Amino acid sequence: MKCFLYVLLLLQTRLLTAQIGQAGVDNPGGFPTLDWTNFRRQVLENHPVARQADLSRDEAAATLLRARGGFDPKAFADYSAKNFNDKNYFQFTEAGLKWPAGLGLEFKGAFNYATGEYLNPESKLPSDGQAAFGFNWTLGQGLFIDERRAAMRQARIGIQQAEAERSAVLNHLLLDAAKVYWSWVVADNQLVIYEEALRQAGIRHNALRESLLQGDKPAIDTLESFIQVQNRLLDVNFARVEQQNALLAVQNFLWSPDSQTFVPETNFKAPALLSEPFAAGSPGNLAELLQQAQAQHPELLMYEAKLRSLDVERRLKNEKRKPMLDLSYQLLGAGWQFFPAGGPDGAGVLAGDIKWGLHFSYPILNRKARGDLQITEIKLAQTDYELRLKRQTIDNKIRQYGNELNNLAQQITLYRDMTQNYRLLLDAENEKFRFGESSIFLINTREQRWLDARIKYLKLLSEFRKTEAALNGAAGNLAN
Repeated sequence: MKCFLYVLLLLQTRLLTAQIGQAGVDNPGGFPTLDWTNFRRQVLENHPVARQADLSRDEAAATLLRARGGFDPKAFADYSAKNFNDKNYFQFTEAGLKWPAGLGLEFKGAFNYATGEYLNPESKLPSDGQAAFGFNWTLGQGLFIDERRAAMRQARIGIQQAEAERSAVLNHLLLDAAKVYWSWVVADNQLVIYEEALRQAGIRHNALRESLLQGDKPAIDTLESFIQVQNRLLDVNFARVEQQNALLAVQNFLWSPDSQTFVPETNFKAPALLSEPFAAGSPGNLAELLQQAQAQHPELLMYEAKLRSLDVERRLKNEKRKPMLDLSYQLLGAGWQFFPAGGPDGAGVLAGDIKWGLHFSYPILNRKARGDLQITEIKLAQTDYELRLKRQTIDNKIRQYGNELNNLAQQITLYRDMTQNYRLLLDAENEKFRFGESSIFLINTREQRWLDARIKYLKLLSEFRKTEAALNGAAGNLAN
């Protein structure tokens, strides 16, 4: 029976040794380390969402360009003629330039030419044609603001709003990336811990096996160590699957520089989180962080830009309540001659050969303009309430994450000390085992508690980094 147990343990040991060797094949060394700074840079430079966020600025610039087009000078030309029964009834030609200006002014310069046998008397012009120069001036509705000026102001506000939207999108993108990244760091470091534990369990089992063959140790100790190796192998297998899945999640954020192709099958090595000295860092004075968020948070800037845009719309709707009062004036010339010899001097020229008009209109009840103004004022009130709610939400999130971060820092310090103490207990138990005062069962128990403490410490470190990213994300400065 004893010989049979020897043979069984030898066969199981060889089989398990082969499995341990195979476990290390899937994760060869030599992969580059992907730290957070490098990962963050690649996300901001290559991720399609980041590239898409950059397009919002281009769209806002194009919108501003379109709004400026409302003030572009416009060349025009009109020609109409009538011929009937071999008679030239009339021919009218007008060509010129219109130039919009501020304060409701639009300047107009044109040259008119008219011929024909049946021209209306008011349509007759000098034989050389007639040049005209003047303006149209909106003195009532549209004097202080009109659709063109409102579009220009809103487009300029849109530049700031687009920048805020871009920062908000990048802030959310980096927050998602940080959660995935630190989860992968935990999974990768956890795999390293379990692989080292498997290696140590294998060394211990081989030593006990040799002692068994030499008759120094009982078979039960070798069986105990053999079961421990099996448990460690299971831990490694589960940890490897978790690490591979976490790596796939990280790869979702890694794209080629042209953002056209996803970077597949890329292996990286995570930073050794446990070997780095823990520094809680300081997110800064919480009051300063709150103040900074209230002043610079991109989502708040978006609401503020929306309020300014709605205020421009409100001014435009309020302007619509005024009556229409348009003045038109043109100075007429004989051909290109505006100031004939012997004619009136000075300001009298401006009242001589002219064409002018005055247009007035006003809807009696003016319900459309009043209704539009009320709707805009309601939108302003709604947006203002949304802004207040968002301010309060951001304020509370920052405080919550600040509390969590402080608590995690204390837990990390505690578990760091506990991990060191568990290691001291394990070392002491190994010493006792050397002198025959302990058992392999106690060593395995001490080692398991030490491993559990290391894994917990590792997860707390990762949770701290996630919360730190969440705090910066809540403050809106994660992309800065």
